[in-house]
Amino acid sequence: MFDLIIKENEKKWLHANYPTLKISKDRSGYTRIAGLLKFDMVFYSDDGSYVIKPSLEHLTRGQRIQDEYQIEIIFKNSEHSDLPQVYEKGGRIVSVAAKQKRELEDLHINRSLNGAACLCANIEEANWLPNGFNLQDFFNNLVIPFFYGQHYFEENGFWPWKELSHGLIGLLESYLRQENITKEKVEELLSRLRKRRDWQSFKTYLFPQKKIKGHHICLCGRPEKFRNCHNDALHGLWKLKEDIIKFCVKI
Repeated sequence: MFDLIIKENEKKWLHANYPTLKISKDRSGYTRIAGLLKFDMVFYSDDGSYVIKPSLEHLTRGQRIQDEYQIEIIFKNSEHSDLPQVYEKGGRIVSVAAKQKRELEDLHINRSLNGAACLCANIEEANWLPNGFNLQDFFNNLVIPFFYGQHYFEENGFWPWKELSHGLIGLLESYLRQENITKEKVEELLSRLRKRRDWQSFKTYLFPQKKIKGHHICLCGRPEKFRNCHNDALHGLWKLKEDIIKFCVKI
């Protein structure tokens, strides 16, 4: 779990880079950042890299987006994430979902957290913040790319990069792309899976005697073959089962 504290140098960084955002305390005593988030970012689809606050030399390729969103960040973790909860407060994402006839979850908004943003899969949080929680990395690695993606989706109806599915399928997809898997990583994922409402039905798929093949029906609920519907999640499930056995982790 991250230590969600804003240090003095981080406050200065926020004021210098995002002066329209203000730090305060909410009624429950949690730290709160709120206001108008103005960002400028260019994304390079050829290699997946990006630059925030690009200079002219960065604009020779890639797609630049300059935009602003009313946001609120509450420095409180949840059962779904160890990171602060980020909210878009202007109703823009809700409007986009309605206009495109999409569920809010399709726009990476978590209904169970009153509309908090799903910035990344929870088992990937440490990958995005390898030096622990700090405001600059949180904004540069997660917050700004999230809203860049929202603007792009609003204009195009699809994302600028490959997105994880939501829910259980997304967790399995995320696990597939994890590197340097350790016993602790496996235990961390299982601890999060146990908090899910569908854990009791899902855990049977992790038993060694339960054989999961590509022609079986996908776990997402659609009447399609697993390999054709969510192939990455299928391979993530296989990998998880192998690692459970490898590290002798109790289900």
